[in-house]
Amino acid sequence: MSKYNVLIARLRQELVKIKIAVQTAVSQADKAQNTGDLDYLQAAALSLQNFYMDVEQVFEQIAKQVDEFLPTGSSSHQELLEQMALEIPNVRPAVINPNTLRQLNKYRGFRHVVIHRYGFELQPDRVSTLVEELSLCYEKLNHNIETFCQFLTQIEQELSVQE
Repeated sequence: MSKYNVLIARLRQELVKIKIAVQTAVSQADKAQNTGDLDYLQAAALSLQNFYMDVEQVFEQIAKQVDEFLPTGSSSHQELLEQMALEIPNVRPAVINPNTLRQLNKYRGFRHVVIHRYGFELQPDRVSTLVEELSLCYEKLNHNIETFCQFLTQIEQELSVQE
């Protein structure tokens, strides 16, 4: 078994976790709207944070195992996201397309606010908008990652023929 088969399995497992975070955020935002209870909106904000942190787990695994380079430092989150939108010649195609990059960048920025401001400055309209856009963002991400998994499967097949 090679590292790409394991990576494919891990990426797909992470996609399941990401989908659960999406469903949870949507459910919490619906409860906030139906009840007027802002505690549910705070919970939705944490689910949005979890969504992006799970997305980063996917990207970190790709960066480590395929790119063999994981950004570090104060701008590492932004750099990792941008790295996934790059085609790396003789290594891999872009993992995400520019549209997915733009969408995910909103959640990266929001994650930063939640972590560094402890939710005290959360704007209910901003949380609601991000939750409304979340399912479509997930669909795009899921499609991009599945396409990338197909690329890895093709590489696996080529490597097994060479052996």
